[in-house]
Amino acid sequence: MVTIRDVAKYAGVSASTASRAIRNSSLISPETRKKVQLVAKKMNYVPNFNAHNLATNANNTVGIVFPVDKDDLYQNPFYTELIEGINQELIPKHFFMTVALGGTVKELKQTIKIMIENSKIEQFILLYSIENDPILKYLQQRKAKYAVIGKPYTNANSIPYVDNDNVNAGLDATEYLINKGHRQLGYAFTSRYQLVQTDRMLGFHEAIRRNDLYGYNLELCSERFGTAIKEYLQRYPDISAILASDDILAFQVQKAVQRIAPERQIELMGFNDSLFAKFAEPKISTVQIYPKRLGKAAAQLIIQQLEQESNEPFEKIIVPYKIIEQN
Repeated sequence: MVTIRDVAKYAGVSASTASRAIRNSSLISPETRKKVQLVAKKMNYVPNFNAHNLATNANNTVGIVFPVDKDDLYQNPFYTELIEGINQELIPKHFFMTVALGGTVKELKQTIKIMIENSKIEQFILLYSIENDPILKYLQQRKAKYAVIGKPYTNANSIPYVDNDNVNAGLDATEYLINKGHRQLGYAFTSRYQLVQTDRMLGFHEAIRRNDLYGYNLELCSERFGTAIKEYLQRYPDISAILASDDILAFQVQKAVQRIAPERQIELMGFNDSLFAKFAEPKISTVQIYPKRLGKAAAQLIIQQLEQESNEPFEKIIVPYKIIEQN
């Protein structure tokens, strides 16, 4: 039986490159894709999804793991687009999705335990990355196949993940605001335990440092949201722009500022290029991070692991970003 390694050897590429080329991944150049696909056709190569499932008695379902008890989970279009991208990649391979939710870590872990033991689900996509994640550790203990959306806090070279370059995205977004004339800026966020938020913060402060300006953090929680913003505006009366960790937060901060201090003209900017940025008044400039592409890339990492005949180095996929200026 011809394996992906045989195809890769004949085509003169790595097994992971051959796997992506056969899946027609845009991460591989058209020339390489064409060459590998011709070799695969010549060798009568067939991806071994069904063989894997039959050999292991596995389910052809991928568990989609949502973050625990996230306040904006059901209103955040970021997750909707992630799911859409994952589904678009899985369906042609005859794989399906099921969702794992939990109000607590204990509940979520129990849900995943049932999925593994009762439904024989062996592959999972985590839609988040947090520090010391007990769910990720549990999947590793169960030797499940998995991919993470978001750079892991530790051992990034041994965990398959997809992400944007959030440090540079934060830097470029801040430079965009600086180039518009802002000299005192803020960075609004909700959690120091989500690497995506802290990476964007690092980029923000690097841009501030390079331009010898002033930048101030604004950490927010739902319990003291309005109070924290009021105190922040009083403490920093000259701030004229705030970069938020995502569009929803930018929208919420904008509304709070308009209510608390309508005389303050503060420009907001976020991430995700969502409807919240477009429907804000005034509209909010944002950073498009292509969540659908992130979802597709995560599904590709799962499929790639199922195709591999032996353990190979884990891969990461970095999806580009783009600043979207709202008029």
